[in-house]
Amino acid sequence: MKLVSLKTENFRNLEPQILKLEDGINVLYGQNASGKTNTLECAYVFASGKSFRTRYENEVIRKGEDTAFAEITYSSGNDERKMSVTWHKSKDSELVRRMTFEEYELSKASEFLGNFRAVLFTPGHMSLIKGSPEERRRFMDMALSQISPRYVYCLNNYIKTLTQKNAYLRKASFGAKIDKDYLEVLNAQLAKASAVLVKQRSGLADSLKVYAKEMYAGLTSSKENLDVRYLSATKENFSDAEFTENRYAEIFISDMQSEIKQGRTIHGPHKDDLAFYISKNGSEETIPEEAQNGENEEAVSEFSARSFGSQGQQRSAILAIKLAEGEIFKNITGEYPVLLLDDLLGELDSQRKKALYTLIKDKQAVITHCDKTAPKGVKNVNYVKVDKGRYYPDKPKED
Repeated sequence: MKLVSLKTENFRNLEPQILKLEDGINVLYGQNASGKTNTLECAYVFASGKSFRTRYENEVIRKGEDTAFAEITYSSGNDERKMSVTWHKSKDSELVRRMTFEEYELSKASEFLGNFRAVLFTPGHMSLIKGSPEERRRFMDMALSQISPRYVYCLNNYIKTLTQKNAYLRKASFGAKIDKDYLEVLNAQLAKASAVLVKQRSGLADSLKVYAKEMYAGLTSSKENLDVRYLSATKENFSDAEFTENRYAEIFISDMQSEIKQGRTIHGPHKDDLAFYISKNGSEETIPEEAQNGENEEAVSEFSARSFGSQGQQRSAILAIKLAEGEIFKNITGEYPVLLLDDLLGELDSQRKKALYTLIKDKQAVITHCDKTAPKGVKNVNYVKVDKGRYYPDKPKED
């Protein structure tokens, strides 16, 4: 999959223009606040359906304007396709968003996802290691939403049902009369959706375990090993959807009285997590017992943070995970996604920079950086200077 061009009008500070991209490595370089990250943000909207920088989409509209527009042309196989998004502030300040695919307007965000696929790395993704389990669940959900329409449906259904159940439990915790038959219906719906979410998330984790290990070895000259674990209350047989559904049904029955007292759903995919850790020099380190069942979020998070040393190790680990995500997309869809790498190179030493370029040489990547330098021996890089929201393409550098 290739991003051919990106057209913008009033998207943040970007001037009305068309950015044309080449196969292989594209480097957007320039000073801070020039528009480099805004460009990646805009491109990633077409993969994720929303901005990765803000919850309030009206912020993408240029100050003083009421409407913003973005359009991409991308190639998949031998075909070129177009997608567009228009953001408009209505008279009552409500944001109206219009999405199109091949000029056909789409009524649901789920119809928008899975057409253009991209993998994003930003400095904010450091939270995958040291942040809360919510950050890692969001990572899994975003990746799976690009490759599995059923996952999107089940995730939305799970969130809707969970919201209903928690609202009912809150009322019960304040003394409202309990209809246990109603709770059983909600629990059955949650168990069914949970089976799909856990199966697909655990499958993603298994694939990450394989590919991220390979990518991390490439970035570190095989001096360290990166491992991935999926942590869930079901603890086993993640790939067996029937087992998982039945197991969650049992868990919800066991939890009912505690949930009524606490006013919330105690277990479920909304509490699951990923654990990433490094073992050095081929040693076989294991996750501490208190973190293995996935119930102690603090223990899992603490262990992940303790497992990584330098900023370089952390960035390399996350970069390996992101590159592994690309390999998974390729394995499932037959095409590599577009790699969007923001503000990455400055934190990598020369050896890891060169290793990165080697790993992505057969993929399309859009990389932001402060200057146009590349590791010695890297050829045919498409450089585009970004200044005050405008693009100034250079000739490809060959050295």
